[in-house]
Amino acid sequence: MNKSSMYYDRQEEQWYVHLRGNDYALQCGESFGLYIGQKSIPCRLELGNKWYVVMEDVRFDLREDNKYQIKM
Repeated sequence: MNKSSMYYDRQEEQWYVHLRGNDYALQCGESFGLYIGQKSIPCRLELGNKWYVVMEDVRFDLREDNKYQIKM
């Protein structure tokens, strides 16, 4: 599995992943590896008041202006 870019589309209010030349919307409950440095950490995407990821029992808000590297 290769690294892919995950980015936020403000108009759609949705996170997308760019895979093999196409963009795909991510849904609540979707699992992937989020790269922190060179290490991929398993997580799950969720939506409350904001989009966030859950890594084990820890929750992190996603910054809509940032792009993230993930492994699907």
